[in-house]
Amino acid sequence: MEKLKIVFDWFPNTIHAGILAAKKNGEYEKAGLDVDIEGQVHHAMDPSTTDMICGPEISMLMNMEQGVALTGIAQFTQKCDSGLVSLKSTGITRMKDLEGKRLTYWDLPWYHPVVGYLVEKDGGDYSKVKKVMMDVGDIVSTLGTTADATWVYENWEKYALLDAGKEVNYINFGDVDPIFNFCAPAIAATGNAIANKADALRTFLHVTDLSYRRMAADPEKILEVSDMIPEASSDNMLVAGAKHLAPIWIDENGKWGRIKPAMWNNMADFLVKKNVISKRREKEFTNEFFDD
Repeated sequence: MEKLKIVFDWFPNTIHAGILAAKKNGEYEKAGLDVDIEGQVHHAMDPSTTDMICGPEISMLMNMEQGVALTGIAQFTQKCDSGLVSLKSTGITRMKDLEGKRLTYWDLPWYHPVVGYLVEKDGGDYSKVKKVMMDVGDIVSTLGTTADATWVYENWEKYALLDAGKEVNYINFGDVDPIFNFCAPAIAATGNAIANKADALRTFLHVTDLSYRRMAADPEKILEVSDMIPEASSDNMLVAGAKHLAPIWIDENGKWGRIKPAMWNNMADFLVKKNVISKRREKEFTNEFFDD
């Protein structure tokens, strides 16, 4: 039995449903894999004790910049599901509307260049945004009290708010500028895993691909792993989020995970232009661990 470890980008949530289902149903084990899953990484992408790590493409590129051997091997969705959520009462319907409002942020070198660009592209002044540094764990208790808007994944925080009876506005960053239709979240493999566990990585992605196809075909299957997603507020929240993800989990060929070069390259080139990373690197990502 080949051992593989994957570290999620946050606590297990809707986006991870295909992996969780494959684990629970024994599909990895049947394929000869002993897959260990951990969560709670919260932007700290330490690959030293794992084979694969999840997170946004931006964080992966930042780690590569620091000499960490990582290569993107899959993306969870074929459209970036990342953007800005706010309560409808704030009136934030476009990025310019953040002026004078409280926006949470992470203390990471790429955050302000990204969000600042989006605000300014919409004709706003990013210096007029009130910035609140915090890593939001509970979006329901944060909006309307500590902050007015937060960068989130739509499939989780938006549906948590709706499940709590809140009325919300949501802005997908990729709709503001195609540059921000990037690979988030994605899966990267460590240099060690690629060198020594290539066959296991191929098997993992094959099993995971099939699991996500089944989940996309019947989003209510997420309820089979509801016990593995304890942070969900209700089954209704899980199903709503999975139904939202179903059409973007898979590509136009009905397959999961293949990295679209344009999605990766547009963001990577933007980060070089903004001096967030110094240069592009060879083999930042690959689809070679898929069957085709």
